[in-house]
Order: sequence, then structure tokens, then C-alpha cells
Amino acid sequence: MIFYFFLSGYFKGHSLKYQTALFPNGMVAGVFWAAGAHNDVGVLNLSGLVEYLEDVLHPDYEMDGGLLPALYADAIFARIIHTTIITRFNVVGNVAEQAIIRKLNFRMSGVRQSIEHMYGALLNLFHLLKTPRQNKLFNDGQMAYRLGVICFFILNCYTCLNGSACNAMFNITTPSLEQYIPLDEELQVYVPNDALLYDYYILN
Repeated sequence: MIFYFFLSGYFKGHSLKYQTALFPNGMVAGVFWAAGAHNDVGVLNLSGLVEYLEDVLHPDYEMDGGLLPALYADAIFARIIHTTIITRFNVVGNVAEQAIIRKLNFRMSGVRQSIEHMYGALLNLFHLLKTPRQNKLFNDGQMAYRLGVICFFILNCYTCLNGSACNAMFNITTPSLEQYIPLDEELQVYVPNDALLYDYYILN
């Protein structure tokens, strides 16, 4: 999750929140946005990411016992059990088991640093995201939303050409630009959706 704050034109600031998934090859996927007033769990429910992953993974990748590959996410998701999203494990059991779980959580926390590196690279490459006063949600919310999505897209192009800390950590080659942007792909026409941007403020 990452916040981008934009002014509404009034005395109070409002914001957009982007939910992203990071692949081991350093590529960002599943960029979803909502009003920043939603917490991370609410944005996850709005995005339908869990259900999408279940649909994609279930036919070919279901393992014995009904287990599926899962994303490793922030600790806030620990309160809810998901089939395709997990977080740090609760330290339970005897002393030996607790030591193993603590070590596992510690190692996984180190792996999650790659996500913070990705966000750091995003902000370093796109300084316009550090100037929220230039964007006003009330006047042009769609423009502010598209700005974030385009930045993630260009970041992926940059990763294809230069690599990233993430793909270096997992020793996985990034795709080429030709693989990431196939020339024969049929692009869907963008359909504006103001409802999701303003839903929190309209309902409250």
C-alpha cells in the first residue's frame, strides 16, 4: 500500500491510496486505487484481489489440502484469513516452535524490504508525486488517479531496462520491453469511474 496526498481545494487534504502487488522479478502488478480514507483491508475487499487470485490459481496450481500460492502482505491483514494472502505468523507452541516461527517472521520481514525499495524507487524517479499541492482531487480526481497508474507503468518499463533491487534479491531476470508491452495486444478503452474515488466522502 502507498498513499499519495492531494488537496481538495478546501482547508482539509484528501488522498488516494494505491494497492499494489510486487512480483519477485521486480514488476508491479494489480495497481488498484481508492480514497485514502479506506484502511488497507477495506481497499483489499474493494479490489477483489483475493477472489481474482483464487480464480487464476485454483485450476492449475491447487496443492494437496486445498492450499494455493499466496502473497506476503502487511501485518494488518493478519486479522482476516485469506487463501491467497498471508502475513506474519503468530508466535505459538512450545519454546522450540516459537523460536522457529520468530526466525521465519524475521526472515520474511527482510524479504518484504524489497517492496519498500520499490516504493522508494518510485518516489525517487517521479518527484511530481512529492508535490501534492499541484493536484486537486475535487477539481480533477481522474487526472490525479491516472498520474499514479502511469508512474507505476513507467516504473515497470524502467525495471525492464535497468532491473531492480527486488529481482536482484531473488536472482530472477526481468522481462524485456517487448515481453512486457507486446505490440499485438488489444488495449481496453479507459472508462472513468468517479464513484469509487468519492464513495467514502459521499457516504460519510
